Amino acid sequence: MSGALALFRRFPRLEGRIPWTPLGRFPTPVQELPLGAGGAWIKRDDLSAEPYGGNKVRKLEFLLADARRAGAARVVTAGAFGSHHALATALYARRLDLAATLVLFPQPATDHARRVLLTDVAVGAELRFTRRMELVPGALLAARWAHRREGAYAVAPGGSDALGTLGYVAAALELADQVAAGEAPCPAVVHVAAGTLGTAAGLAIGLALAGLETTVAATRITGRIVTNERTLSRLVRGALALLERGGVRLDPAEALRRVELRHGQIGAGYGRETPAGREATSLFEGLGLRLDPTYTAKAAAELLAHPPAPGRPALFWHTLSATEPPLPAPAAELEARLPAPFRRWLHGE
Repeated sequence: MSGALALFRRFPRLEGRIPWTPLGRFPTPVQELPLGAGGAWIKRDDLSAEPYGGNKVRKLEFLLADARRAGAARVVTAGAFGSHHALATALYARRLDLAATLVLFPQPATDHARRVLLTDVAVGAELRFTRRMELVPGALLAARWAHRREGAYAVAPGGSDALGTLGYVAAALELADQVAAGEAPCPAVVHVAAGTLGTAAGLAIGLALAGLETTVAATRITGRIVTNERTLSRLVRGALALLERGGVRLDPAEALRRVELRHGQIGAGYGRETPAGREATSLFEGLGLRLDPTYTAKAAAELLAHPPAPGRPALFWHTLSATEPPLPAPAAELEARLPAPFRRWLHGE
């Protein structure tokens, strides 16, 4: 069963009006998380697909379907050197016979980010370097122009535009079905990492449509220029405009009031580890769950800093893939295929 079907089952008039193609394995499990006195649960979107899961798959089911419908032969997107979104886009674009161009900017070097970058090369993506996050819009425009004969389709960073946000509207409705089936209690709060905010915006809309009085604790992992209330509002309103095609109507305020942007785990900035994140990573490793320092470790640290009160369950929405595609060649061979700025970053130059 596909997670998107939770959206189409509840609102059948949307099917055929909204582009969508199956990529993941849904529903993902919801399980109790043995932390302290209890009351914590986890939504296992780390198991959303093979060979690479995480939260981007749900968004790409809509976005890549739209690219194919537009007749594109290539998709272009952006992120940091270790971007899970960029890797997922390249991997699943290739599955659908679409080429991929990734516009990438530097981030603090970690082993995890290095492996993601090498995997980008391994899956055949074209890599384009840009010096800073602020230069991404111009670099994306240049990449699309360079590939204009392929009808290059722009996928928003993080998959976070109105269409991509529908992936997490569907996800929240999937969770509501699991709650109704008795697989988990209705959470008082859902903890999730917040970068480009499409995941948080979609969850808030879906929870509101399902009638669940659940707060989305969106833990900010990057600068306020990216993660802010204006961006959240734009995504919510844009996604609701798409849903109106099928007669689905919701006051945007009903979704927006469910989201709390949490700012206490950002530390020294994007991609930089924090002591609380390392502690969360160690604790979750003991439970057989893998976190990354940029996103999920900070969201998990927020959960640990605010443990669930009696009768108010908390749910951690796990957005990092549990698996990574195997590297088909030695690291040195893949490094040799990188453009020079990426090689210099790998070696700390």
